[in-house]
Amino acid sequence: MSEQNKPFISVQPENRTVIEEGIEYGWHHVMSQQLNPYPHLKQPRYTPDQFVSLLADERGVLDWHPDDTLVHRRKMADQAFAIHRQAGTRSGITLALDVLGVEAKVTRAAPPYSLNILCGRRYSTIDKLIVDRIISRIEQSKSERDSYELSLIFHSELKMVMSVGCYSLNISNIYAYASIGTPHE
Repeated sequence: MSEQNKPFISVQPENRTVIEEGIEYGWHHVMSQQLNPYPHLKQPRYTPDQFVSLLADERGVLDWHPDDTLVHRRKMADQAFAIHRQAGTRSGITLALDVLGVEAKVTRAAPPYSLNILCGRRYSTIDKLIVDRIISRIEQSKSERDSYELSLIFHSELKMVMSVGCYSLNISNIYAYASIGTPHE
């Protein structure tokens, strides 16, 4: 009997939804392929690749995008409980943005329940999709009464090498190198 023709026996009651049955089937499929899945089953950094999205769904990851890398998805699933636990705090907002690869500095502002949030990404661009995800993460992580002012910082680096060469009959090639605008590390 082929795998397609085998009936799937669910452990859920008859009034289950299609989503619940799909998640159960996904769990069943992943676990049946592993010899011993239990040591790393609930650890997003070590679980099999096809299981990461199911684990993230279980942990309450809300902004899951198809263009995210597997490393990024694993990091989001791994930090989901910590983000939920620290929700409503400045460190929770910082952690939620860090998972997106955004460096953030969250400080209190002048009126009560106001925040200043400075965000930037080093070695990467900030486009509209990232800004939308930043705003979504802040809205999910902040307290209901909090208001915030978001400032985006764009990092830019300029590395330039200028070479000058001189030739003379008596002296071999001489090269002078000048570096302009090197960033401070």
